Amino acid sequence: MVGVMLTLLSTFVGERSAFAQYPDIMGCESGCSVVATGWPLTYVRDYLGMSVVNTADITEVWFAADRLAWQPFVVDVAFWCLASMAAYYGLRGRRPAKP
Repeated sequence: MVGVMLTLLSTFVGERSAFAQYPDIMGCESGCSVVATGWPLTYVRDYLGMSVVNTADITEVWFAADRLAWQPFVVDVAFWCLASMAAYYGLRGRRPAKP
């Protein structure tokens, strides 16, 4: 659950660019560079036909204005799950010594 939450929140951190191919948008049939978000991998990509131009986040995916790439999303969830587990067990092992 924590991994999914951190993955979804990662779309609000910063925007980068990614290569996307949209056959239904003129000028992007064979691919174009669009704004994308998600960390460590970008999994939300700006959809030029519906979205506000040059923005991408998870809320626009819910309204079908941006596109979600499932494979990078699953990798990001796995990354954040492992990172949160490592932090939990790392902090849990560092308890102060009893006098």
